[in-house]
Amino acid sequence: MAFDNLTLTAVAAELERQIAGARIGKIHQPDKHTLILRYHGQNGQGKLLLSAHPQNSRIHISSSEHDNPAKAPLFAMVLRKWLEGAKITGVAVTAGERVAQLGFDARNDIGDIVPLKLILESMGKHSNIVLVNGEQQIIDGIRRYNSELSRYREVLPGKPYLPPPPQHKLPLSPLNEQRLAEILFAGGAATLHKALTAHIAGLSPLLAAHICAGCGLEEQHPTEQLGASDIDNIIAELAALHKIVSERRFQPTLLVKDGRYVDFCAIRPRQWPDADCRAADSINAAIDAFYIQREREQLLHSRRAALSKQLSLHDRRLSKKIALQEADLCQCEADDAYKLTGDLLSANLYYLRKGLEQIELPSFENADQTITVKLDPALSPSENISRYYRKYSKAKSARVFIEQQLDKNRKELAYVQSIETALANCESLPELEAVEREAAAAKLCKSAAPGKKKDSAHTAALPPRRVISADGFTILIGRNNRQNDQLTLKLAAADDIWLHTQKIPGSHVIIRSERREIPPSTIAEAAAYAAYYSQAAASAKVPVDYTTASQVKKPNGAPPGMVVYFEQKTLYVDPVCPKLEPDTAGE
Repeated sequence: MAFDNLTLTAVAAELERQIAGARIGKIHQPDKHTLILRYHGQNGQGKLLLSAHPQNSRIHISSSEHDNPAKAPLFAMVLRKWLEGAKITGVAVTAGERVAQLGFDARNDIGDIVPLKLILESMGKHSNIVLVNGEQQIIDGIRRYNSELSRYREVLPGKPYLPPPPQHKLPLSPLNEQRLAEILFAGGAATLHKALTAHIAGLSPLLAAHICAGCGLEEQHPTEQLGASDIDNIIAELAALHKIVSERRFQPTLLVKDGRYVDFCAIRPRQWPDADCRAADSINAAIDAFYIQREREQLLHSRRAALSKQLSLHDRRLSKKIALQEADLCQCEADDAYKLTGDLLSANLYYLRKGLEQIELPSFENADQTITVKLDPALSPSENISRYYRKYSKAKSARVFIEQQLDKNRKELAYVQSIETALANCESLPELEAVEREAAAAKLCKSAAPGKKKDSAHTAALPPRRVISADGFTILIGRNNRQNDQLTLKLAAADDIWLHTQKIPGSHVIIRSERREIPPSTIAEAAAYAAYYSQAAASAKVPVDYTTASQVKKPNGAPPGMVVYFEQKTLYVDPVCPKLEPDTAGE
C-alpha cells in the first residue's frame, strides 16, 4: 500500500469538507504511535486517527475501536491541555511531501485564542506527530529526539520546528522534455520505475507503475533506452496525474485478492485488473477498511506468535522429560538382570563364601557358558544375594513410577500439541481467543490481565467450519478442542461418520448422514479435510481413521478434545484445503 502525497492530498480534501469548523472533544493515545481525536461539528461527529507507526503511518477518519491505556501517555496529556475544545481551522498538505498539517484555534492558560498546528510527518521509520504553536515552536512530539539522533533537527519542547529535509525532486508538472530526459538518463542503466520514484516528487512506487502502464512501457524498461516519444508520453502522464490532483478528481479504489484488501489508492491505477478493483465511497473509507483488516491480521499474527512461543516452551520441556524418562525406563528394564543374578547366586549358594570379590557361575541357559558376578567381600553370601534382590525390587518400583509419569507426560504433550494445531489453524481473532482461553484454563499461558477487556466474550461463539461435499453431505470441522468435544459428543448423531487423523493432533470431523447412506467419495473428501486441519497438513498420505459417532467415547477426566474410538477403518489421503461455507469461514 502507498500512503503517498496523492493519497494524503485526497484525504485532506475530504477532511477539509467534513471536519473544518468542528471542535475536538476527547483525545486518546491507544499506543505509542497512534492518536485518536474525537470531533463534533455541523457534519456530525467522528474519530480522526493519526498514526506515526513505521509501517502504518497515516491520517483518516476511523470507525474502529481502540483500547485505551489505564494511564495516558505524556503526549496525550499535552494534547488534552491544548486541543480539547479547540476548533479545527483547516487541513493542509505540503506539496510533493507526505506531511499534513491540522490547524486549530485553541485557548491558552489565560483564555486567549492562539493558533496551533498538529503536524503529521508520514515518513516511514522517521514518522512523527508534532504539536507546534504560532511562532513555529515545538510544544511536544509523539517521538522526541535530540541532536544525537538527528544532525538536521531536534524534536523537543521549546525548540523551533523544522520540516523534514527537502528531497530536491522534480515536480509532477510542468516539466520540459530536456530537463526530464537529463534526470532520467543520469541514472544510467536504472529502470524507468526506479528512476521515476527516485526523481519525481510525490510519486510512490504504485504511482510510478501507473505512469509506466499509461506510457505502454514495462516497469523494468532501462532509462537509457528511452526515446523522445517515450519522454513526451511520460510528461503527458505526469501532467494528467497533476491535473487529477489539482482538480481533486479522485477515484478511491481498493485492490481485492482472495476476498482480502491488499492495497488502496486515491485513483484507479492502470496496472490493477478491473476484476480485482472495488470502488470506495471515499478515500477515508478505503483507508479505514484496509487498515482495520491489516491491523486485525497483525494483531492475530502477534498474538498467535506470542501464544505459540509459550506452547513451544511446554512442548520442548515435556519432550525433554519424556526422552529422559524413556532412557530411565530402558535402564530399569536392563535392571531385570539383578533378579537373574540373585537367582543364580541362590542356586549356587554352596560355592559362595564371605570375602569373595567375584565368582564365575554356569549360566541357566547354557551350562557351558559362565557368568561373572561381582560380590561385596564384606558381606556374607546371603547378604550379597539380598543386595541383588533389593536392587531388582528398587528398579521394579522405579519402573512403575516412571511408566506412570511417562504416560502422564505423553498425554500432556499430546494435549499441548493439539492446542498448537488448533492455534496454527486459527484464521480469525475469535478463533484465536477461544484457543487462548483453553490454554489459559490449562495453565499453559498467562490469562488476560485484570481490568483488560476479555477477548471477544461479547462476540457470539463461532460455529464449526462447514463444507458441503460434492455429494451434497454436510461436513462439520471443529476449530479447537472444546468445539471438538461439542461437535463429537453433543451435535453428532449416532449414525454420523466421525473422522480424525491417526495418532496425530487435529480437528474432529463429522459427516452428517441425515439417515442417508454416506458414499465412500464423501468419506474420502472429509478425510482429506481432516488431514488438512491437523499437524500433518504439510505431509502426504496421511492416515485418517473413521468410524460412526456412536463408537467414540470420552474417558473420565480426559482433557478437551481427547477421546477413544472403536471399530475404525483407515484411509491414507493427501490434505486438501476445503472451500468453507461463508457463514463459517471466520471473520
